[in-house]
Amino acid sequence: MIFIEGGKIRRRFVFLNSLRIAIYSVLIFISIFILIVFRSPYFPNLAFIMSLLIALAFSILNFPLFNVLKYRFIVYIQLFIDIIIITLIVYFSGGISSPFYFLYILPVIVSSIFLTKRDTFYIATLSFIFFGTLSDLMYIKIIPFYSGIYPTDISFGSFIYNIIMSFVAFLTVAIISSYYFENIRKIGEELKNTQENLKDLTLLNNTVMEKMGNGFITCDSDGKIISYNKKSKILLNFNTRCNVFDLLFSKPDLLNLKRELDSNNKYYFEKEINSFFLGISVSFIKGIYSFDKIFVFIITDLSEKKVIEEALNKKEHLALIGEMSAGIAHEIRNPLASISGAVQFLERELKLKTENKNLMDIIVRESSRLSKSVEEFLDFTKVIPLDKSKFDLAIVIDEMIELIKLNSKKVRFIKKYSKGNKVFADINKIKQLVWNLASNSVKAVNYNGVVQISIYDENGHINLSIKDNGIGIDRKELSKIFIPFYSKFSSGIGLGMAVIKRIIEEHNFDIKINSKKNIGTEVIICFKKI
Repeated sequence: MIFIEGGKIRRRFVFLNSLRIAIYSVLIFISIFILIVFRSPYFPNLAFIMSLLIALAFSILNFPLFNVLKYRFIVYIQLFIDIIIITLIVYFSGGISSPFYFLYILPVIVSSIFLTKRDTFYIATLSFIFFGTLSDLMYIKIIPFYSGIYPTDISFGSFIYNIIMSFVAFLTVAIISSYYFENIRKIGEELKNTQENLKDLTLLNNTVMEKMGNGFITCDSDGKIISYNKKSKILLNFNTRCNVFDLLFSKPDLLNLKRELDSNNKYYFEKEINSFFLGISVSFIKGIYSFDKIFVFIITDLSEKKVIEEALNKKEHLALIGEMSAGIAHEIRNPLASISGAVQFLERELKLKTENKNLMDIIVRESSRLSKSVEEFLDFTKVIPLDKSKFDLAIVIDEMIELIKLNSKKVRFIKKYSKGNKVFADINKIKQLVWNLASNSVKAVNYNGVVQISIYDENGHINLSIKDNGIGIDRKELSKIFIPFYSKFSSGIGLGMAVIKRIIEEHNFDIKINSKKNIGTEVIICFKKI
C-alpha cells in the first residue's frame, strides 16, 4: 500500500528519479575520465560503464512509464531492476571489494518513501540477498572476477566482515529511513487534518459572523480595520480604509474610551449614526499575532427598541391623561344630571312664557347631549381585556347591518360575501368595529346612498371591505381621522375611528383606507386567516 497522495507521489518520484540520474551520470563521467587517463584494464572497465549507462537509460525511461502505468507497479519494478543493475555494477567494479555496494542503500531509501515499513524491509532483505549471493559465489570462485584474475588478498575474515557490515548497513538504513518517513507521513496526515479543521473552523467562524444579527468589527490600536461582517458595514456605511476611532468617537470621547478600557476592559455607549440608533460595546484583546492590542466592537441596532420605548412612554402618558380625563368626566356627569333635573322640575312648577320655556328645553336637550358624549368618552377610556373566540365574520356583519337598517331605510346595502369566513378575535369588539365603520358610511352618504360590504381572501388574509359613495375624505384629512374628538359629522363627537384604531391595535390587525373627495371611501380590515 502506498500512503502518499497522487500529487506528492509525482513530485517525489520526479525528484528521486532525477537524483538517481544525476548519481549515475556523475559515476559515468568519473569512470570514463579514469579509463581515458589511467587506461586500467581492471577498473573502471567498459562493462562497468555499460551497466551505468543501462541504469541511466532505465531511469530516464521511468518518466514516460510513470504517466502510462500505475505508479505502484512502476515503483516495484523500478526497485527490482535497480537492485539487479546495482548488483552488475558491484560485480564489474570488484565484487566483494567493490566500493559501490553502498548503492544498494538507494532502493531501500526509495522504498521507505513510497512504500510501507514492511515493504522497506523486504527491499533491504532482497538487496542483501543479491549482494550476499554475489559475494558468496565470487568468494568460492564459482563466479570469477570480471577481470578473470582471482583475488589473492581477500581473507575469510574480510569476506565475513563485508557480509556482516552490508547486512547491518542495509538493516540500519531500512529501520532509520522507514521510521523517519513513517513519522513524516503521520505528521503530514495530522497537518492535513489540522488544516482541514482550521478550514472548517474558519468557514464556521465566517458563517457565524455573517449571520450575526449584530455588527462586528476588529481594529488595531490605531483604529485600522482588521476584520468586519456585513451587518456592521450596513449600520456604519464605512470602507476598509476608514478609521474606526474617527468614525465613532470625537477626541474627548476617544480619551474617555481608552481610560475606561484601561480600568474595566469594557466600554458601552449609544450613538445615532446614519439614521440608526446604535448600542456599541468595546473591549480589547492583548497579544494576538503581531498586534499589541486588538479592539473588538459589537454593534447592536437599537432603532426598533427606541421606537418601542417611545411608544410605551407615549402610551403611559396617554394612559395618565385618560385616567385624569375619566375622573373629570365623572365629575362633569353628576352636575349635568343635577342641572337637567332641576331645569325639568322648574319647567313643570313655573308658568313660563313661550320664549323662556324654549330656553329651558335647550338647557335640557344640550345637557342630555353633553351627558351622552360623556358616557361615550367613559366607554372609550375603559380598557377591557380581549375575550377571543372563533366565529363566522359574515354572521356578525349580517347582525350589525340589520340593526343599522332600522334607522337607515333609504341606504342600499350591497353584500358581497358568503358564510364560512372564520376569524379568531373578540366578537364583541368586532361587532363594535363593524357598527362604527358602517355607521360612518351611512353618515357619509347622508342616509341616502349605497354602502357595499365585501369579504375576500388575499395573501393568506381575510379582508373585510366597507365601501360607500359618500362625501369622501380629503388627503390632508386622512392623517387626522384617528385623532380623538376629530369628526366630520355634526352628530358625533369623534371617538368612533379612535375606537376602531384601538381595536385594530389590540388584535394586531391591519387597516387600509382609500378615499377621494366627493367620490367615496373604502375601509379595508385585514384579519389573520385561521
